[in-house]
Amino acid sequence: MLEVRGILAYTQTTMAEIRKKSGRGKRDLYWEDAQSLFLAGKELEEIQDLLPVALQTLKRWRQEGQWDEKRRQVPVSPRWLGEALKGLLREKAGRLIATGDLKPPDLDELTKMVTLLDRLCSQGWDIRAAALEVMDRFSDFLRAGVTDQEELKRISFRVQEFFRQLEEEV
Repeated sequence: MLEVRGILAYTQTTMAEIRKKSGRGKRDLYWEDAQSLFLAGKELEEIQDLLPVALQTLKRWRQEGQWDEKRRQVPVSPRWLGEALKGLLREKAGRLIATGDLKPPDLDELTKMVTLLDRLCSQGWDIRAAALEVMDRFSDFLRAGVTDQEELKRISFRVQEFFRQLEEEV
């Protein structure tokens, strides 16, 4: 445990020196990491122990960045799920580095995972795929609740119009 604290102290000192030289503040250096850890389920107190950022600063970032809302979206949003996974990956990699257990093949594997997660986080929703999924669920909802065949035909016609318009836009 003492060795890990020594490594953390060294890391914090090194990061402070880098900040002074680069002119970058804590937000520039730690915002993304803190947000990813929060989205991965870490509490602010835990993040404070992992990163050299004050609890008050983390609370302010959580509010400014709407982290609670993003955390609620993790299960349904590829972007925020990717951010949460990056937080978990950073934490585990940090532990491996701190203990000296990170081997070259592990590092290569972690690099590949980060690359895939970055792709997941940077890609927006495919509007057509999202529309198809929503409309499929909506169709199931309609079949279960609408018994009037004429009403179903009118709705079906409007849905087809929607998809034609969507195809023209994309």
